[in-house]
Amino acid sequence: MSSINKRFFILGFLLIFSTSTIFAGTFQNNSVNAAAFGKFGAPSLTTEKAGYAAGETVYFYGSGFGKFEDISISVESYNDSLQENVVLTYWNVFATNKGVFTASIPFDSLSAETGRYVIRAVGTKTGATAETMILNVIAAESANLDQCANGGVGDPVQPCSGANWVNGNVNQAKAHWTEGQSVAYRQVLAGFTVGSSYSVTIGYDTTKGGKHALDYLTSFDRTETLAMGNDPCSGVAGCSLGTFTTAPIPTDPLVTAGFDQIPANGDDITQIPGVFTLFGGTITGVSGYTVTGSYAGDSHTSITITFTANSTNMVLAWGGHIGTRSDWGLNNSAISISGSPYHMGQDGCSFGCGLQGRALSATAVALDSRIIIIKQAAPESAQVFGFSTTGTGLSNFTLVDDGVDNDATPNSITFNNLLAPSASGNFSVTETANGFYDLTNLTCSVTGSGGSTAAPNIPAALVNITLQYGDTVTCTFFNSVTTAANVSVSGRVTDAFGTPLSRATVTIQNLSNGEVRSLSTGSFGYYRFDELPSGDSYLVTVSHKRYTFSNNSQIFTLSDAIENLDFTADPQ
Repeated sequence: MSSINKRFFILGFLLIFSTSTIFAGTFQNNSVNAAAFGKFGAPSLTTEKAGYAAGETVYFYGSGFGKFEDISISVESYNDSLQENVVLTYWNVFATNKGVFTASIPFDSLSAETGRYVIRAVGTKTGATAETMILNVIAAESANLDQCANGGVGDPVQPCSGANWVNGNVNQAKAHWTEGQSVAYRQVLAGFTVGSSYSVTIGYDTTKGGKHALDYLTSFDRTETLAMGNDPCSGVAGCSLGTFTTAPIPTDPLVTAGFDQIPANGDDITQIPGVFTLFGGTITGVSGYTVTGSYAGDSHTSITITFTANSTNMVLAWGGHIGTRSDWGLNNSAISISGSPYHMGQDGCSFGCGLQGRALSATAVALDSRIIIIKQAAPESAQVFGFSTTGTGLSNFTLVDDGVDNDATPNSITFNNLLAPSASGNFSVTETANGFYDLTNLTCSVTGSGGSTAAPNIPAALVNITLQYGDTVTCTFFNSVTTAANVSVSGRVTDAFGTPLSRATVTIQNLSNGEVRSLSTGSFGYYRFDELPSGDSYLVTVSHKRYTFSNNSQIFTLSDAIENLDFTADPQ
C-alpha cells in the first residue's frame, strides 16, 4: 500500500462561491448517509459516474456540510488477505460558505483486486458524514461479501446502511445480536453483462464441535427491517430498493429434524421461512444444500443461486439465523462456542470471484430471554382465544387451535429478547375469551439455567412468570368442551282442589336450539321429559281442553334434574 500512497496525488479542488452549480448536469448521487443535518440539508457525496478506467480522473462533489468546514476525505479498498478495509489515502479540504466542495483523484493511483473503492467525507466540526462507491470498470464481474455491523454491545441499534455494511469481521465493539435473530448479509456484484446468466455459491459454518451457530438462512430484513433503515443498496451505484426479484430459501431437512436428527421424534425445528433478494437482477434458480462434515462435529453448508443480470451492478441479500438453545438444547447453541463461530462465506462464483469469509465474534451475540404461549383445544375449532398480558415487551394477543399451522390463525406466540443481559422481569398472561371452552389444564416449562419460575392458576386462567436472563418459559393453555349430562324434567298437573288432570298437553321447548317436544299427562296427572341436555334454557307450557291456567308456563336454565315442575288449573 505504501507504493500506492506514494503515487497518489490530488489534482486539486475548487473553492468558489458558484461551486454548487458545477457538474449540475452530470453528477449522480451514489450514496447519501445523513449522519447529520445542517442548515444546508443532508450531507451527500457524489461522483460524475460509477465506474472508472486507467487514465481517468475521479471528480467528486460534496454538499450539506458546515460553512467553511474542514472536511476529512478518505479512500478505502478492501484487502482480501487482511480481511479488512484499508485506507489508501486521506486528506482534508475546506467547504465553501455554502457547505459544498469539489475534489479530484487520478484513478491510476488506485489499484486493488476487488476494483471497489469507498470515498468517505466527514465534517470535522459538524460530524456530518457522507460516502460513495466507485468501481474499476476493467475489473469486471466482481463479488464482495458484506455483513451488517449494527452497533456495539450496549449501543443503540444502527441501521444496515452506509459504513455499517462491513467488508470484514466484526466483534462486540461493532455489533450486537441475540439468539434467534438473523444477521443481515449482502453480496455486492459489479461489472456484469446485462442479459447474461451467472451463479454464486454462499456457505456458512453450521456446527463447531456439534454446537450450532448460523443454523439456517432467512430474509435479509427479518431482524433489521427496511423500516429501521436496512438498505442493501447503500453505496452501490445504480442499485434501487424498488427493483428486485426474490426466491424462496429451501427448507433444510437437517434443521427440521432437530438435534437428534430423527424426524418427528419430539425435537423437530420449524425453520422460519425466508427469501433470497436480488436487487438489479432476476433469480432463476436455487440449488439444494451441500453439507461438508457432520452435525456431530464441524460442518459447513453451502447453496448456489443462479441469476440473470438486469444491470451492471447488483446486490444479493439474505440473513443468517443464529441458532437458539431452545431449538438445539441448553449447551448446543453458538453461545457455548468461544471465538468467532458465526461464519458466512463466499464459497465461489461461476465468474471466478474467489473465496471470502466474514466472521462474527461470539462476544457480539447475547442470550435470548423469551416467553412462548401455546394454545391447545379439544375439539380443535375456529374458536378465537383472547389473552391479556402485563410486563414490558408483552402485548395482548389471540390464538386459534384449528389444526392448521399458518400465520393467519396461529396457535402459539413467542415474545423474544425480553431482558437485557443479567436482568430479570415479572410478567403475566391471562386467558380472557374462550367461547364455550373451559380451561382444564395449564402447564409451564423452563429452559435455561437462570432460575426462572412460572406459577399457573387454572381457576383464574392466569400464569405469573418471573423471567431470568437467558431463559425460555413455555406455557400451554389447554381448553376443552365438556359434554353436558342429559337430565329430566317432570311434574304433575292438577285442578284447584288437587285432583289429577289427565290428557293435559305439556310442551317443552329448548330455547338454545329450538327443539320442541310435547306429551299428554296420564290418569294420575304426571308427565316427564327425559334426555334433556343440561346447561340449556327451556320453556315449559301446559294446556287442557276443559281447564284454563293463569300460570301456564315456566322458563328456566336446566342445570340438574327437576322433579316437581307442577301446574295448577284455575278454579271453575
